[in-house]
This record gives sequence, structure tokens and C-alpha cells, in this order.
Amino acid sequence: MSYSAMKRSLEIELISAEGLKVDRKPVKRKTFCVVRIDQKSKNTKIDELGGSYPIWKDKIEMEMPIDGSVRFISVEVLYRTKGGAEKNVGYAKIPVTDFVGGFAPQGHLNFLSYRLRDQCGDKSGIVNVSIMVKPDGSYKSPSPAVAQADYAACSSQAAAAANGQMWRPRTSASMATTVGYGGRVVTGVPVCCAYQS
Repeated sequence: MSYSAMKRSLEIELISAEGLKVDRKPVKRKTFCVVRIDQKSKNTKIDELGGSYPIWKDKIEMEMPIDGSVRFISVEVLYRTKGGAEKNVGYAKIPVTDFVGGFAPQGHLNFLSYRLRDQCGDKSGIVNVSIMVKPDGSYKSPSPAVAQADYAACSSQAAAAANGQMWRPRTSASMATTVGYGGRVVTGVPVCCAYQS
């Protein structure tokens, strides 16, 4: 088995964070992120404006083994003190199953948001990321007709999404800063099932 078959290249974009807090107080310093996969890590650029709602929009490319040894990608948000020390704001673990396998083929861009927790386990904000598993040379994208049929077999909600019925135009003024999302927001309703035996 070749080296490229054992690893996949990921394009991870650290988009922004929301409501960052340290000791239950809003962050006022300049923040950045550290992404860790296995033993490797990469830093994003620093948000120069600082504050509790930083925007990085920084893309990082990293390799990830696909042999099952990596189950999570970790994202840590930090800030720098005036003295240059790096302090932790919060930490999130992204399960690999959220962007690999299932109905997320290679080359599919996944927009994900995760709760940040500080070292004591308290909520310290939310981090917004996008992750794409870059296609290798052997991957062939399915035709749109095949993809819709595959999604339709999954559930009625997936069939509705494939037909464009679960999308609505962006209407909120607060969403105007989220450039690059195609101007649409997905809406969904959680479904709970109770099976009786």
C-alpha cells in the first residue's frame, strides 16, 4: 500500500469564533488557533482586531492517517498577553467521523461549529471551521443524478435537501459577515425515534 493511500490531505479553514470568554469575562486580546492532528500542529494567523468574536479565515493543509489511529482533530484557541505569553481560551475535539465517510465524499466541504471548553470544562465560546478531505487521484465524483438518488434512499429529509427544499435565502443582517457560504442557510428539525421491542 502506498504512502498516499495511508494518508489523506485535509484543507482546514479556521473561520471564526463566537463569544470567547476567559474566567467568564469576554476576551479582549488578539487570538489565534492551534490545530493538532496526531503529533503535528499548525497555527493560524492572529486576529489583529482582538475581542470575543475573532475572524481568522485562515486555511491550513495537513495530512491525516486514515488507518483509524486518529479519531479526533483538536482545535485550541489561545491569546497572547502583553508580555508575549500564550494563554488558553478553550479547546474543542472534532471527531473524524464528522467529515470522513458516510455521505461526505472526498472533496466535500463541511462547515462545522464546536463548543470550546476551558481547562476546567466550562463553556468558553464556539469555534467555526470548514474541513475538506482533498480527493486523491483514484476518486471519481458521482454524477448529480446518482448523488440525489443516493441521498433520497437515506431519508425524507435528505431527499428534500437534494431537491433544494430545505434551503432558504439569507435574511438576517447579522449573517452578512459570513461571506463564502453561498447566501443560504440550511434549516432542519431534529428527529427523535423511540423503538419498542
